[in-house]
Amino acid sequence: MTQKEFEERTGLKLSADGYTEVEECYMNTDLDKDAFCKLWMENPTTLKEIERKTVLVRELYEERKCLTNLLIDQAEKWSASDLREKAIAMIGEKEYLRRKIAKGYNLWDADKKLLDEILKK
Repeated sequence: MTQKEFEERTGLKLSADGYTEVEECYMNTDLDKDAFCKLWMENPTTLKEIERKTVLVRELYEERKCLTNLLIDQAEKWSASDLREKAIAMIGEKEYLRRKIAKGYNLWDADKKLLDEILKK
């Protein structure tokens, strides 16, 4: 959202520096422009809480992604089926296979069976 769009929706006039806070908050949420502007005007406390939680969810998603990649790597390194199962539980069968193939890892027999089942659907 541009500064002009924000000002048109809220009726506020901000300096470029003043708009920086608005833009940062907006980019940290998944709200559409109208909902964001409405909350900015009517309930800024709720908007800040939405921003905080959205940022936290994004951080947790990235941590989960890194952890799952680590599980896949370690399962491959140690041929550990328990780590493989944990990775599948965290991201699902299709995403597990996609990541494993993207990393250039060989498919285990269990992976091949899983892929066969998925392709039959």
